[in-house]
Amino acid sequence: MIREATRQDIPALVEMMRRYAKEAPMGALQLDENHDAGHVSHLLFSLVVGRGFILVDEELRGMLAAIKTRNVWCPGVIELRELAWWVKPEFRNGSIGGRLWKTFEQKAQTMLEEQKVDYICTTVMANSPLIDYTKRGFKPLDVTFYRD
Repeated sequence: MIREATRQDIPALVEMMRRYAKEAPMGALQLDENHDAGHVSHLLFSLVVGRGFILVDEELRGMLAAIKTRNVWCPGVIELRELAWWVKPEFRNGSIGGRLWKTFEQKAQTMLEEQKVDYICTTVMANSPLIDYTKRGFKPLDVTFYRD
């Protein structure tokens, strides 16, 4: 079963975010000394209490975090931005990731219909499996490049 995360889940979520960062292609994000558990905990708490939401499976094997934020160029426009979608490696061949995504889409669509957000964004990390989001109703927006 997929549910919204609670305050009690934050320690496990902080660890998931540490592992998520270790899988990022940018070297600086992989360094333990750059992982600020207090900062991550504070951000996750803000999502749990209304700045967005975090979805987890009952056994905390995966999570999907989303934030409501103002568009940087048009502050009157509110976007729902998927921040992180991560499943523990040993459970990636199962249904957890898909169930997290399906629940995210349902919750995001409700927020869109209730005009709590103006649009929904998702991001794909370059080293993640490629998913054709256009088949899920999304349109391409941009591509991000980095150098380290």
